[in-house]
Amino acid sequence: MFPVMNSASKINGILFCVMLCAMFLYSLPTVFAFAGTQTQALSLFLDGKLVRKFEQFYDKQLFLRDPSVELWANIQHAIFREGASGVVLGRDGWLFTNQEYLQPRDLEGNLERQIVLIDKVRAQLAQQGARLIVLPIPMKLDTYAEHSTYTPSQQISGLYQHFSQRLHDHGIDTVDLRSAYQSAAATEQLFLRNDTHWSPRGAELAAQTLAKQFPELLGETPYLTQAVSEKEVTGDLLNYLKFDPRLAPSYFEPVHIQLYETLQQSHNDLADSLFGEEAVSLALVGTSYTRIDDWNFVGFLKEALQRDLVSVALEARGPFQSMNEFLAGPAAKSGDLQTVIWEFPLRTLLAQRQIPSALAMPETAQH
Repeated sequence: MFPVMNSASKINGILFCVMLCAMFLYSLPTVFAFAGTQTQALSLFLDGKLVRKFEQFYDKQLFLRDPSVELWANIQHAIFREGASGVVLGRDGWLFTNQEYLQPRDLEGNLERQIVLIDKVRAQLAQQGARLIVLPIPMKLDTYAEHSTYTPSQQISGLYQHFSQRLHDHGIDTVDLRSAYQSAAATEQLFLRNDTHWSPRGAELAAQTLAKQFPELLGETPYLTQAVSEKEVTGDLLNYLKFDPRLAPSYFEPVHIQLYETLQQSHNDLADSLFGEEAVSLALVGTSYTRIDDWNFVGFLKEALQRDLVSVALEARGPFQSMNEFLAGPAAKSGDLQTVIWEFPLRTLLAQRQIPSALAMPETAQH
């Protein structure tokens, strides 16, 4: 016998059809809005990427998304005192990236692979008559461990010295910035409380420390840095806090920094007009620590060394990708290049991301 639909089944069926119709009508504006943003719809459809892009677009527009995310984040914080994956909640309103807590299984192997690549860069620059100086940036967790709710492991705490020693063993010049940071951290804010990056003061101290440890780099071109304004910084780590700010207001308190500008104080206009601009023999290669203008690291370094420099830095790409960009560009091929400073965040040694398997090499070495 065929099953007989009772009244409850009819009601469920009607409600289901009504829900489908409602979702269809709700989705129509989203579909039209998505269609208006696509300029290569056919090629994306043939590649199978169009549906995925629409799913992501629709998910962001879904009216229940934000309340659901916040509700789960509130529960997660109330029970476990945690933020979203990517951030570790510290004391006194401090936030830390979880990258500095996650230790690779094969840390020594990871370190060795990156040392080999750095030494490869040193050798390539040496062939061109240029010197490499690595500037390892200490980890925020190591510098301000007292603000962390979790004590860093001995391997993490000793990673800076271990890395510096390995570079020294390969004959690579290295700036010891950790000692200066450890001395100043108690009285100065070298990292932003709600961000992964250093503060302008941290950038300034890095430039001053480098100039002190490598006095042979000092030039004779006066530069002066002055504060020009103030800015409220919405730290990148706040992106991982989805819970209601009223649950832990200290993490959401604003952070203000001074913005600085560095200008050359004098130059010989007559000499410039007769002989052209002076050749730049110093290069700075870096990451977002260098690239983001708010920190003014390039300016502080010019002031500390009293000389001009060329800078190549990429944001959110890592130090190796930045070095690839530099080696493939015109600055690396300049016959005037004498010194390359490589700003290198220490937490790169803990990164799980794929690092370049090869760096750009001179044309004569290519096969």
